[in-house]
Amino acid sequence: MDEILLSVVIPTYNRYKYLKGCLEATTKIESSQMEIIVQDNTLDNHEILQFISDLNDNRIKYYHIADHISVDKNCDFGIKHAIGKYVCMIGDDDTICASMIEAAAFCDRNKIDSCNFIFPGFNWPDMTFIKKKKEANLFYKIKADGSVKIINPYKELYYAICKAEGLSDRMPKVYHGIVSKECLDRVLKKAGTYFPGPSPDMANAVAVCLESKRAIFIKDYLMVSGYGYDSARGQGNRQQHYGKLTNMPWLPKDILQRWDKNLPEIFSGETITAQSLIESLKRMGRKNLAAKYNYSSFYAIFLYHHRDAFPEMFQFCIKKPQRFVMLMVGTIERLMAIIGYQLKKEKITYLKEIQEVDNLIAAQEYTDQMRKDITEYKWIND
Repeated sequence: MDEILLSVVIPTYNRYKYLKGCLEATTKIESSQMEIIVQDNTLDNHEILQFISDLNDNRIKYYHIADHISVDKNCDFGIKHAIGKYVCMIGDDDTICASMIEAAAFCDRNKIDSCNFIFPGFNWPDMTFIKKKKEANLFYKIKADGSVKIINPYKELYYAICKAEGLSDRMPKVYHGIVSKECLDRVLKKAGTYFPGPSPDMANAVAVCLESKRAIFIKDYLMVSGYGYDSARGQGNRQQHYGKLTNMPWLPKDILQRWDKNLPEIFSGETITAQSLIESLKRMGRKNLAAKYNYSSFYAIFLYHHRDAFPEMFQFCIKKPQRFVMLMVGTIERLMAIIGYQLKKEKITYLKEIQEVDNLIAAQEYTDQMRKDITEYKWIND
């Protein structure tokens, strides 16, 4: 049997309608150097057991925990089962492309710890949009050309700390990224988990940034990122990715006890990302970096996205004069940034948009065609 080069880890919970499409597309890739790990936390799993049996692919390794656990724990268990030299974790509404195997082999030859890349977005047929018109089913923002750049993980992390703008595309991470198992195991040894924070993507990104000795960015499509009705992006489009921390069953049970005192006790994409960044830094032994987090910027960004929360945020800030000062400073800085952005009149444009792509296999095939001219990866200088 060939040595496992790549472990594709897929945590899932109550989303078999997406997982089936994910597995159908991912098993289309012909490689004996890949394993597919499904880490399932759904209570009743009879439906997916039969589906996996019918696929008859011995690369699928299925693990199930019926007792409800937090999403970071489910992800942790998935990574612990991985035996590949490199690991990529995807959502159950995503899939990878054959180019992912090529990229993992490139990383192995060049002793790379972590690799980021570009990828198209795929809106599942059930995706809904409220405040903006429906996007194309499949869309590409950047052209893939096979170029490879060395990136500085610490610099990317420091930017996230100082700007408080969330997870950047260039922060190394295992979710929608490639990370060596050796690097991940260094994180585990230091923090006791691969995900030292409640939101797996940011928590792991912080830790991997600190432990990556050699990181790269490849300008190639290695996966398709799916967005379904039940995804975080889907909930965000419907303005449902917001609420009380205690109403989010996927969070750790002790989330209130762990919550940073300078973050409002509100669940949103912004707050959970900030909490995960700060908590991960502390659990990785970098309290000095956590102390540099830009709360001023965070307060302004949070209010920009959640203006209805102003009364609650105002009450939170006036409890401590320092918070109120940070709110004022951050608001002024944010207004100046918005004015500068509008003066530049920058507009998001897509490289290509394709309508009526209704499944991941079709999106995967189209993506393979979009990067078919790439025959090798080429190092370039900044």
